Amino acid sequence: MPQIRKPTAVLDAEGSFIRHPERARANEPETGSSKPLGNPPSYLSVDQKRIWRELCKQMLPGVCFQSDRTAFELLVRLVCKMRDDTINRSEVSSLIALTSRFAMNPADRSKVAVEKPKESKLDKFLKRSAPSGPVPQPTAESITPPETVN
Repeated sequence: MPQIRKPTAVLDAEGSFIRHPERARANEPETGSSKPLGNPPSYLSVDQKRIWRELCKQMLPGVCFQSDRTAFELLVRLVCKMRDDTINRSEVSSLIALTSRFAMNPADRSKVAVEKPKESKLDKFLKRSAPSGPVPQPTAESITPPETVN
């Protein structure tokens, strides 16, 4: 049985295309980061909407977009059934497969490497090293008491 094809966003986050740039999927349609997953659909139940928001917070950045809403909805419905304790064995295996595809289980999450955000000029300024050499300490002679006025 062939291995399940990983999403390009997950491969890119893992750094696969850095090691093997010839494997980059040049003709794959781009979802674009301008189209995030968004809010839950209005037809979901209150519990399912709550789970949608919870899973969105757990999602790794750059993995799930608006074009993944249908698969994400299925994931939400399966998690809801799991929490209601009405899930069957085949649905459990589907749940495991979906969490794997969204890099939401420990084994798959460990494969994803997210780039650090670029450091701003302010961050560089705040993190700059202290001046080299000893720091001068005040001595008794350099500290003069204030003059008293009579």
